[in-house]
Amino acid sequence: MPFYQKEKSKIRMVVLTKHGHENPVFYSPIQENAKPSIKIIEGMLKRIPKTLKMELVNVIRFYENGALIYEVK
Repeated sequence: MPFYQKEKSKIRMVVLTKHGHENPVFYSPIQENAKPSIKIIEGMLKRIPKTLKMELVNVIRFYENGALIYEVK
């Protein structure tokens, strides 16, 4: 089974970056789907600095079932 999958992951995280940079999308690990959404979000936020340069990030948005559930500016 894959670690994450667009169709099966509970949370989708969209990172809105400064103009001229790509806005990456990340998906939560499938094995964490049973956890409360806020716990999954906290874990994803901890991993962000390891993946992206934080000075490029403007807003981080979290979606569950297509609905915006949390936003960090």
